[in-house]
Amino acid sequence: MNTFNKILATVLFALFSSSAFAVANPTYGEVWAAIDNTIAKVEEAKSALENGADKEALIDMVTEARQLQKEIANNDLDVKRNRASAKLKKARSAIKRDNLESAQGLLVDALNRYREIKQLYAASH
Repeated sequence: MNTFNKILATVLFALFSSSAFAVANPTYGEVWAAIDNTIAKVEEAKSALENGADKEALIDMVTEARQLQKEIANNDLDVKRNRASAKLKKARSAIKRDNLESAQGLLVDALNRYREIKQLYAASH
């Protein structure tokens, strides 16, 4: 019975780890749209911060930008995307601490990093 269980486990493992369950690579258009959407959301958060928006609304915008940036699925851009995402995370923390000057600088830094990602992606495709 022990051998049967091993064989069954092996077959089940092979079935569930097959390429049928693999996630397809995103298309050029999908990655480009993800970059544009992320930039737009960071710009929206930056503008809202400059116009004195509600703290919770700002946190939501930055959080949404961090979620959108996860769609930028390109191995060549992962390190830069992660660094830009870290700036968004720090900006969100600064907003929570009411350190809006720091948050402003961090949002500008993140925005510049995402714009650089866009330029790099355009140059490589």
